Amino acid sequence: MRKILCLMLVATMVTATTWSEVKVSLQSPALPDVLYGLDVISAKPGHWARVVATREDLEALNEAGIAYDIIISDLSAHYAAQMLGDGPFGNYYTCDEANAILDSLHEAYPDIMTERMILPNDEGDKTWTQHYVWAVKISDNVEVEEDEAEVLYTGLHHAREPITVNIMVEWARWLCENYGSDPLATYLVDNRQIWIIPIINPDGYLYNEENEPDGGGMHRKNMRPVGTFNKGVDLNRNYPYMWGYDNQGSSGDPNSNTYRGPDPGSEPEAQSVMNLCKAHEFVTALNFHSHSNLFLYPWGYMREKCDDSAAFYGWGEIGTRACEYAVIAGHELYPTNGDSDDWMYAEQGIFAVTPEIGEAFWQDWQVDQHIYETRPLLIATAKAADVYPELEGVYFSDGGDDAISPGETVDLVVRVHNMSVKEQSGEIALELFSNDPRVDLVVSTASIPSLAPQTGGANHADPLKIALSSSAQPDSAIPLTLTIRTASDEFVHHILLPVGERLYLIDEDFDDQNTEGWLSNWGLTTQFSHSPDYSITDSPAGSYDNNSTDSLQSPKLDLSDKVTAKLSFWHRFAIEKGFDWGAVQVTSSDIDGWLTLKRFSGEDANQWVQESFDLSEYCGAGDFYVRFALITDEGLTTDGWYVDDVLLTAFKGKASSSGLHELVDVRPALGPRENITAGALNFIGPEGCRVEVAMFDESGRKVAETEGVTPFGWNVSDRLSTGVYFIKTVSADAETTRKVVLVKE
Repeated sequence: MRKILCLMLVATMVTATTWSEVKVSLQSPALPDVLYGLDVISAKPGHWARVVATREDLEALNEAGIAYDIIISDLSAHYAAQMLGDGPFGNYYTCDEANAILDSLHEAYPDIMTERMILPNDEGDKTWTQHYVWAVKISDNVEVEEDEAEVLYTGLHHAREPITVNIMVEWARWLCENYGSDPLATYLVDNRQIWIIPIINPDGYLYNEENEPDGGGMHRKNMRPVGTFNKGVDLNRNYPYMWGYDNQGSSGDPNSNTYRGPDPGSEPEAQSVMNLCKAHEFVTALNFHSHSNLFLYPWGYMREKCDDSAAFYGWGEIGTRACEYAVIAGHELYPTNGDSDDWMYAEQGIFAVTPEIGEAFWQDWQVDQHIYETRPLLIATAKAADVYPELEGVYFSDGGDDAISPGETVDLVVRVHNMSVKEQSGEIALELFSNDPRVDLVVSTASIPSLAPQTGGANHADPLKIALSSSAQPDSAIPLTLTIRTASDEFVHHILLPVGERLYLIDEDFDDQNTEGWLSNWGLTTQFSHSPDYSITDSPAGSYDNNSTDSLQSPKLDLSDKVTAKLSFWHRFAIEKGFDWGAVQVTSSDIDGWLTLKRFSGEDANQWVQESFDLSEYCGAGDFYVRFALITDEGLTTDGWYVDDVLLTAFKGKASSSGLHELVDVRPALGPRENITAGALNFIGPEGCRVEVAMFDESGRKVAETEGVTPFGWNVSDRLSTGVYFIKTVSADAETTRKVVLVKE
């Protein structure tokens, strides 16, 4: 009875706690000592920090003489008053709702999604209040541990962050419902083993459900029975790596929102996550939190970036283009120790990051938007777990006369980005196919040298070549099939070869000092320019402003009768890295808002750099715009962004294809794995696929042939001499030709 009364007293005291949001001004990059152990939700080092504070926390700030502004005096009441959804928790899923949806998905798609599985901890399988941490797995052979890259997605380390539950559940729904119809979803399910833990902290979440059923619950921690007025342990300070490293990144006070627990890895919920990680070989992981619109990567515990920071940064920039998050190391925000990302990266070799979603803990009117804008990040994370050749653009030469004409031979250069954060791509093979009589594929195969993780490259040194017949009509487009092949997979795209005159829709060097038609609050300058004498910049008078979006928007462009379009420009920039961004964006009546093509941040070493973008997928729009937007937060300001020599060219015509860059199929690669061999050739393709193989020398003479069922091997060392050969592999559904160099030992 005594124990029950004590627990009731603690629960009553927790319920009575009022949480406020305050803003503290910072005079130096380091947080004042009094803030360590408090619940810092966002910060700009050297400028400000926003803190969730109890009455006791405010008293501590007062005693330390720290000035602060109260932004919201009662967060629970504030959030509850703003809820718009009908059910309990508004538009956020309760525990029961999330579980019910996952159960229904398993019933509908049992071949690719498991039923909910209990994740055991070190003492059994239950949490402090006798609940379970559940997970699901999604993959094509879902009951089998395959030799495929594994990816982990987690939600709700902290009980007051309900958007993370919705994102997890809807990610599972998207994968299941689009499998078999969407080539990308199908590829991810077929080639990744995807694990989802929607609710790591069920005890804390259920506590908020019970005490704030209309939403707005501010309890953060689990429900370990410690603390006098703020029960529990911060699960994201309980992981063993650098646990308790200092009292800045976590707290030893049980009443603190960042209480790290009595021992490293003491909490059953953290143990469940760690046990799953130890039992698998996850390559990438997203540990979702809210809020503040951030992509945080290791390290959190010390003020140094990790060895793979470039790969983390590239992954983050690509994955957060839609949501425009800051991409920074965790310590650049504020120090944390004992957190999930540092443990996963240091102890398990997992590329783990924390996305911080949205602008508030509870904003249920934004649920759909948050799900939509984080979908590209979820996809990019699955791609990043292994080699994935992202097609960035195709570029046709024009012979120097600004036209692609009948009877002419043109070069085709393909640019690809290796999405993997860990693996070299290996040589990337390119192959063109067309049965259109208007073209002759003079050089139909080429390659791109191996790409390092999160880097791009092109076949400039080995272009594909296409000869146009005299029957090709100007202002037309010829459909081609481009296959991009890695060691294991083929990515098939439909592209278009334009015929006709290259049109200049934008040709702007700003030297005539006339920006008529451009919508802009930028200004011309002679301080820097790529071509004499002018460029245009966001802040010609000095550093850019805080909390602003300064943009340079093109005149309206008519792409309604165009089949391909390319944008290029030269630029240089000095922009606060990770926090402020220069974004290249496009829009039309077919696009909701501005779509970011790429973001730039940091220093460019005072060099002018050219950027190019293939805009052909937007052809057909009659009201197309491009803009350069400098988007800044509050804090450090620097020189800004300079842009010069902007070109947007296009070819006129009509085409039946649904657009350049259209990914139409992904399939296991067909043909030999090897590009260079001493004689052994190992053929891959769909398992059990019967193929016929013919080998040709450089003169086109057939020198050997065989057949087999993939996978199989063939050794030609005893019959052929050193040289270059072409291997044609034919199945009932596909045909490929690969160049192989035979080097006799």
